[in-house]
Amino acid sequence: MFASLKRNFILLSILFYLISYTSYTQEKPVRLVEDKQKKRTIIYIQNDTDTDKSVFLKVNPTGYRKSAQRPIIKNIPAKSKVQILILIPLTDVESHYTYNLVVNEELETIDVKHSKSFKKKDSI
Repeated sequence: MFASLKRNFILLSILFYLISYTSYTQEKPVRLVEDKQKKRTIIYIQNDTDTDKSVFLKVNPTGYRKSAQRPIIKNIPAKSKVQILILIPLTDVESHYTYNLVVNEELETIDVKHSKSFKKKDSI
């Protein structure tokens, strides 16, 4: 009786481990897709979810012709793939990049009102 209880406990533990492992290794619904061609690298963001997502992408390139230092904020429609950036490598230079991708539920618009108020300087 004790052996069957121990065997059931071990099988239950293995089953629990496999279920938790597969839930952690699932593919992300919004991801960066890289298309390397002969003279350029095209970067896409693919959204596999049923809702629109807002993404913030910051690319840190090294050895590319075009600077991509500025962050990109874009709304990605549901079930779509959107081209974000084209990187053209320099010749005879090793090129690579790192990136930070932040995914939000919706695009937040920031309303900034600029008011110019001119003050007269006191003349002496």
